Amino acid sequence: SSGINAEYGGHENSALGAGECLREMVDGGNSEHYLVATQDKELMQELRQKSGIPLLYLSGCTLYLESPSYQSRNEAEEQQRNQDLLTDFEKETIKQLKAERGEERKVSRKRKRPKGPNPLSCKKKKSEGEGKKKKKKKKKTDLEQTQLVSEAS
Repeated sequence: SSGINAEYGGHENSALGAGECLREMVDGGNSEHYLVATQDKELMQELRQKSGIPLLYLSGCTLYLESPSYQSRNEAEEQQRNQDLLTDFEKETIKQLKAERGEERKVSRKRKRPKGPNPLSCKKKKSEGEGKKKKKKKKKTDLEQTQLVSEAS
């Protein structure tokens, strides 16, 4: 139910130590893709020399998964290089298919043009009718009104 299966070495008749059992299980390239969790320093050193064997260990209360060993990284890079290379026949076939479809020419991409300013952040230009300002009438204060009333009488 947890998705992790316990694996038994297959040597029920003969007694082997835990380290020897793990060595035997990953021997021959770790075809079953085992992840080895151990605290045994000697076993960890030995398994680091082999490629494709991830190591898990505890340090205090923290679980660590070691980064791939130098050997594993080199093997992975080599496999990637071999996988990416095309044979001469495959290259010629691709050229022929492109020539038949007319896709030999390179696709030109649109060049990005400079964009103008954001219209929402710019002030509007004044039109001819808006150039003339209307004069606002001043509101007379109470003091001025009383002076005008007293002068008129």
